[in-house]
Order: sequence, then C-alpha cells, then structure tokens
Amino acid sequence: MPKRGDWPGLGRLHEDRDLLPVNDLRGLFKGVLAEHWGIERADLDSRVFPGSSGLPVFEGLIA
Repeated sequence: MPKRGDWPGLGRLHEDRDLLPVNDLRGLFKGVLAEHWGIERADLDSRVFPGSSGLPVFEGLIA
C-alpha cells in the first residue's frame, strides 16, 4: 500500500476499476478519537483498533 497521501495515478486500479486506497481510515479515526475525546494512544492501539500500533495517525485534525 502506498504511503499516506501518495497518489498512485490512474494507471493502477484496484480490480481494474477503482482507485487504490492511499490512507487507512483507522489512522483518521485514531487521530479524531485521541484529539477530540482524549482516548489514550495505547488504548486505541490495543482495544479500539487491535493490531494497529504501527499505523500512521492523522494529527492536527481538531483545532
């Protein structure tokens, strides 16, 4: 999977019809839950989204 924000272009499509995903939405949800609700990162990694500890987290979403 490409890095967050990398645009793979239209030359590579998923199942020859859909754009390839470039972001794992768990990273988005982890950022919102941490910044807006104050849920600890360790709890997000182990209880909310088990096995997602190495996933990049979107930060700076909540102002």
